[in-house]
Amino acid sequence: MFKLLGKFGKKYTGMIILNVILVSIEMIIQVYFLAREMQSIIDNGVSAQDMDAIFKCGAKMVFFSLLTGVFALGAAYFSAKITAGITSDVRAACFHKVLHMTPQDFSHFGDSTLLSRTVADATQIQLLVINFMRTSLMVPIVIVILLVSVFLQNRTIFVVMAVVFAFVVAFLVIFGLRSKPYFHELQNQQDRLNLVVGEKITGARTIRSFGNQEYEEKRLEEENRKAYEMAIRANNRINFLSPVSLVVMNWTVVIIYWIGSSQLKQGLATVSGLLVIFQYVSYFATTLSVIPTLLNLIPKVLVSSGRINELLCYRAENEYSGKEKTENVAGEIEFRDVCFGYEEGSKTVSNLSFTARAGKTTAFIGATGSGKTTVMNLVMGFFKPDSGTVLLDGKAYDEIDPDERKKFFSYAPQGAGVFRDTAYRNITMYDEDISEERVKEACRASCFDEVIEKMPEGLNTVMAQGGKNISGGQRQRLSLARTVAKDAAVYIFDDTFSALDALTERKSREQINELLKGKTILMVAQKINTIRDADRILVMDHGTIVAGGTHEELLKSCEIYQEIYRTQCYLEGEGHE
Repeated sequence: MFKLLGKFGKKYTGMIILNVILVSIEMIIQVYFLAREMQSIIDNGVSAQDMDAIFKCGAKMVFFSLLTGVFALGAAYFSAKITAGITSDVRAACFHKVLHMTPQDFSHFGDSTLLSRTVADATQIQLLVINFMRTSLMVPIVIVILLVSVFLQNRTIFVVMAVVFAFVVAFLVIFGLRSKPYFHELQNQQDRLNLVVGEKITGARTIRSFGNQEYEEKRLEEENRKAYEMAIRANNRINFLSPVSLVVMNWTVVIIYWIGSSQLKQGLATVSGLLVIFQYVSYFATTLSVIPTLLNLIPKVLVSSGRINELLCYRAENEYSGKEKTENVAGEIEFRDVCFGYEEGSKTVSNLSFTARAGKTTAFIGATGSGKTTVMNLVMGFFKPDSGTVLLDGKAYDEIDPDERKKFFSYAPQGAGVFRDTAYRNITMYDEDISEERVKEACRASCFDEVIEKMPEGLNTVMAQGGKNISGGQRQRLSLARTVAKDAAVYIFDDTFSALDALTERKSREQINELLKGKTILMVAQKINTIRDADRILVMDHGTIVAGGTHEELLKSCEIYQEIYRTQCYLEGEGHE
């Protein structure tokens, strides 16, 4: 917790110091000067029946009250600014970390917990900071002023207040920290609840189409019940702290009043002195009532800050640690005995060795589940091989900065992601280096210009989230336009022509090949017609490469390729063996 607050609070050091000064002055005026003037009114005004003294002291109290309000406003302004700044920086750091994660890193954490850490856990930090900057900051200042003031006036009452203060703080800290494991489990349960809710939202159509509403409602109800029960158990560990503290403080007030009245009877104290002390006791009780609120937050914040630190300090296995920069990339991709599995003990691809020559088109074909998309994920660096090496221009990926490496690739995945923004920005992906002319060329090459012509505002038309206002084939054209608009060394098309009709597919392939002439192209396809003109075709089966060559060579030598060809019946009567 302190590590996290120290890291993100460092830039606000000046404002924090100023806030402490303002709160300190506010408390000194409120606790010491106002009490002193009240005592003066009793001693010099009421006792002597001197109205001038009463008005004079009253005017001072009004002035001090106004001054207190000014300092309170200043402290509130700076505390709000500090809180908003730290919370914003924490969320920005979490979001930045998530943006630079690979799918492999995502699987390490999970989508739901990343969302919880960025939003819910950051909110706990926000609650702690705002409480500390205002309410909780007053506690040590007021306690010190009160104990010193009471010590100078009445040693007996000072001992009572000091003992009670030490007991309450020790009691709250011990039992507050014991609740930490329960809040840790509560946060984990909330992660699971977020996951289930997310599944229901994203899979709503599928759930309804199979009539599984009742089953999914029961699942959500079960997870919600578990979260409810865990929240009850966790909060039960700290809910009794505040009532116990209140009972102790109230009995303390009674004891102090009893001691004060006894001293007054014995002539050991004056009426004005006791009234001031009783006011101090009132401040003391009010201040101690703040401590349970703060300590109720601490177990939650300890858990939340630990989860945020775990995210921010997470170092992926494939994170770059070198210093050299890679420039002038030709785009040659090489796999050397690469093996990889999504789960431990399994192998999705194994013993992959091939070279995709720079400036050439290398295509991959095979049955569903043969590992084609996995190869593209490995090429993009989304996953690190379990064994073997992936190289770019003869340089291992581990030796290349991931942020630099991404600049050399342009990737069209199977699913065309469309964001709620203009078509132009969906294509450029906010890359200011991409010119408007390049965007238009990319649209022509992908045949997306035909879609733009029918849009009300052309490239400035706002796309619906997920591309709900265009068809699947049009979304795929947009994805192709986005891919070829970027100036990269390697272009990857992962089965991104499947939703296009035959005429549009042929036209877009020819135009894209013309636009990307001299670039390295990796292409995954289910249809032979999509890749038959590739410089080299690699046939995959059960995670391995079983054959490689041109279309004509594979028709003569590879049974799997021949079977695919016969099934698709592209050139009936030719090449059948």
